[in-house]
Order: sequence, then structure tokens, then C-alpha cells
Amino acid sequence: MQHSSRRLAGWARAACLGAAGVVLASLIAWAQAGPESARNATKRFAMRVAVSGLENPFEIIWGPDGRLWVTERTALRITRVDPSNGGRQVAASLAGLASAPGPGGVLGMALHPQLLQNAGRDEVYVAVTYDDPSRPPDARVTNPSSPFRRLYAKVIRLRYEPSTFALVDPVTILDGLPAGNDHLGLRLAFAPDGTLHLTIGDQGSNQLGNVCNPVLSQRLPTGAEVDKRDWSAYEGKTLRLTTDGGIPADNPVLAGVRSHVYTYGHRNPQGLTLGPGGAIYTTDHGPKTDDEVNVLAPGGNYGWPHVAGLRDDQNYVFARWADSTTPCGELRFSDLAIPASVPREPESAFRLPMMAPIATLFTVPAGYNFEDPACGGVHFICWPTVAASSVESYAGFADGIPGWERVLLVSTLTTRFAFPLVSLEGRRAWVVFLAPLRRGSIVRQKL
Repeated sequence: MQHSSRRLAGWARAACLGAAGVVLASLIAWAQAGPESARNATKRFAMRVAVSGLENPFEIIWGPDGRLWVTERTALRITRVDPSNGGRQVAASLAGLASAPGPGGVLGMALHPQLLQNAGRDEVYVAVTYDDPSRPPDARVTNPSSPFRRLYAKVIRLRYEPSTFALVDPVTILDGLPAGNDHLGLRLAFAPDGTLHLTIGDQGSNQLGNVCNPVLSQRLPTGAEVDKRDWSAYEGKTLRLTTDGGIPADNPVLAGVRSHVYTYGHRNPQGLTLGPGGAIYTTDHGPKTDDEVNVLAPGGNYGWPHVAGLRDDQNYVFARWADSTTPCGELRFSDLAIPASVPREPESAFRLPMMAPIATLFTVPAGYNFEDPACGGVHFICWPTVAASSVESYAGFADGIPGWERVLLVSTLTTRFAFPLVSLEGRRAWVVFLAPLRRGSIVRQKL
């Protein structure tokens, strides 16, 4: 178990990603309930800005050297920050190895657990998007000049040189992974057994500008695809790989094939963290409701796109826009009104075994009003979803935050519910409201 001061780095990381600041109030809600089930609590925190001016920071890790290690997504670099004075030092520029169209760039990062322990493993791993003209274009991207036509993702290993504070000798350990213009995922984390876990989203399929693209979250790779190193079926999955990018010999066998796939049936698993006892937790974006907090189990199916949150037939149906009897390209996508030509199915129609989330943010009953006039026509800002982005495990020690002995801290992309907490002692979700922060800032908070 790590010391609580290091665990407080989760506050910094989440505050940056959730664009949030001083705690105003906290609420407690059941793990599968609506926002109205929350009740007031009393915790208060102080805050100061540790550093500002970063370019779209995506990952923040408190390193063993007492520095914050930050990926700056669009600047295509990894930066070390001194939290005591805000001093910054670029550890690596990946401009020649990555590109940042849309939500891409330098994204998830994981420090080797033996970094700076004189064990010969001074290694840092990072997930990036890049343009690869040697690979076939994405057939779903028809514009030949689109920056997403040959966009892929890869995992790079770098060696840290303590004498120069630089990351050097980049080695690509796994490339050709799915990437696009939405729902990338691409978080990285080490498991206790030394394997790397990587999340990959469903690429925003079946919605908005990608509405005519079928969701591949349930499609598993074939043996022929694995042999050819064709990873196109990895959309909507979490992967487990060796530090050389290989397939671990004890990875689950799914549909008769062993691949990097560890779990499947995900939408946009943008949060990934190691919790108490070695459990691996993810957060996953829901559509209009039911952002999820999940525990990963080898071979587990998490239901998407057939199920969002619980299999409860509340406010989600699986609409298969690509199968519309009216050509999909002639339709206008709507979250609120599905055309009669689009086939749909309730969650209860999905009969396969699946893993239920340990918490949803939030589940609301059928008939919920998603078009509240109070939202001024921008309905999505009032939906009962938080856009769960990052997640960090926090274990309160003697000098930790009282009452937070075993919690998950979830940062969000909305300001309505900026810092949900999920207690691991019973199925309750703790929601903390925070005020907006300056874009590109990192904060430190304390009681």
C-alpha cells in the first residue's frame, strides 16, 4: 500500500481532468440511484494552484521522486512538475512519434513499479495516437484528407535517465491499435503481477458523426486476426499485455482465441486504477445515464452496447442505427427521438452473462425528463450522467482524510457533479461538488 501523501496525487490528477476546484459541498447517494437520492454532508478543503499553463494535461501521476509526471496531450510531451513551486521540466517530447487530431495525442501513462529503485526498471510507458501511412486506412473514414483516416494508437516504452531527468530510448511495444475521433480510452496501469492494462473505447460508434458505424465492443478477435496482428476488434475492450507488448500466456481465452483482450463490452473506459487488494477499477462513460464504475474480471463482458449500467430496462435501448431500413446516412442522429426505421432492443433482450457495475452515476427511472426547459435547450448539461473520466484509489491512513478509508475518487467532465466518490465499504457513491478551475491547471487540496 502506498503512503497517503502519494495517494493524494489522485486529487491533483482528478482536479485537472475534471476542471474543478474548491469543494463547496459533498453528498452521499446509493451506488445505483439518481442524483436526487443524495444528501448533504460537511467536508471542506483548502486549495492552491500548483502549476498552470499546461497544454491539455491528460495523465498525472505522483512519481517516486516527489514530482508530478504529466502527459500534455496536445503538446505531445511528458512533463515533470515540482508541486512545491510549480517548476516544470520537459522529460520527453514525442512530437516525432505521436499526433494529436481531435481527442488524440499523448494520453495514458504508467510508471514501472520499480522506477528509481535500482532494479534496472527505470521505465515509463505511454499510450499515444499517431498517423501510420504503412497501414490500411479506416474504411469508415471516407474523406481522403481526414487526419483520422490512418490514425492508430500505440504503446511506447521509454527509459528514464535520472542524471539528466530525461526520458530516452523510446521503443514501440504495441502498435496498430484502434484510434479515431471519439471515445479513445487509452488509459494505462500496472497490475500487481507486472502486466500492463490498457483501455480502448468504442470510437464513438453508433452516435453523432459516427452514427452509421456499428459498435464492435462485443466482437472478439479471431485467431487469424491475432496471427496477422490485426487489432481492429480491440474496440471497446481492455487489454492486458506484457511489458514487451506480448500476449500473456494466462490471458483469458475468448471464443477459442487468446489475445490481448482482458475484458470486453465497454463504451469509453477513460478511467483505470489499481485498488486495495490488487483489484483493477475502471470508469466508463454512459450515454444519457449510467456512467459506470467497474471492477475488471478476466474474460468479463460488461454489456455495451446492449446494456448501459444495469440490465434494468430503464432509460436505455440499443438502437442499431447502421441497420436502419432507411439508409443510415439519410437520418439525423438524436439521443432523444429514435426514428421508426431504426431497429431497437431493450436491455433485457441481452441474455448473455455480464458483469454489473459496482456503481452507476446515475441510474434514473423510466420516464425521466431529458428535456428539462430549465436547461435552456442544451439538454445534455442536465442529464443524470457525469462523464466519468479519471479514477483514483484512495486509502485513508492515520494522516489521511477522515472517513475516506477505502474510496475511489472519480473526476468528471461536467461541473454539475465534479468529484463523485465510490466507497469500497458497502455499495455507496459519494458525490463532491467543486467550483470551476482555470483550464490547464493542477491543484493541491487538503483538509
